[in-house]
Amino acid sequence: MAWKKDLEKLKQALGAEDPTPPKPAPPPRPQAKPTGNRPIEEEDEMFLSAMGQRAQPRKAIAPEPVQAAPAPSPVAAPAPAPGAEFASAMGGLKGIVPIRTAPVTAPKPPPAPLPVAPPQVAAQPETPEPEPPPAPDVPVPSPAPAPPQAVQINLAAGMAIEVDGVLDLKGHGRTDAEERLKERIIDGRALGWRTLHVLLGPSEDLRQMLLEMLASPAAAGIARFAQAPIPMGGAQAWILYFRIAVPDGN
Repeated sequence: MAWKKDLEKLKQALGAEDPTPPKPAPPPRPQAKPTGNRPIEEEDEMFLSAMGQRAQPRKAIAPEPVQAAPAPSPVAAPAPAPGAEFASAMGGLKGIVPIRTAPVTAPKPPPAPLPVAPPQVAAQPETPEPEPPPAPDVPVPSPAPAPPQAVQINLAAGMAIEVDGVLDLKGHGRTDAEERLKERIIDGRALGWRTLHVLLGPSEDLRQMLLEMLASPAAAGIARFAQAPIPMGGAQAWILYFRIAVPDGN
């Protein structure tokens, strides 16, 4: 082939200029077969290695410093308004005026309902309670006048007196004698007696009982009393005078 002849001529020319024997080329490294077309730099390097020459080292190009990407802002970018991309794309065309659209605002929430005050009930005037009718004047009964007590009088020692009734209490006990005397006074008033002759005997207890009873309301029907004359018993007997009832004028 023609390129092989040119390669032999090139080797002879290089061998005449460089008397030093070429160094044995290192065995080629097994390289993976490229699946596509190789770049021209690799083909040149393979050609020179086959000729026994080393390719000149290329200047290493310092890689550009990779700038760190700025950290994304924590604030999310606002979403483009609807129709903004279409407006920006159509803005470059001549004769087309972009339509200004009003910014879309989020709908406001409805206002909170105002608290409804409970209906006020009109205060009703208090009706005064009717006063109770005055109590009728009830005549207060006046206390009954105390009955007049019997009055003791003195009689002549030797005179004799006619009496309407006689009561002999000699030998009786105090309680029994008192009951008998009260009953006889009631009977005498009912019978219209004017005098009653009471015989007590020498008992001082019966005498004290007679005086106490004549001072009590039980003897209201007796007006006067006196020690009996000597012929009628003297100090051991008493004469009782009944109170004369005043007849009614009607």
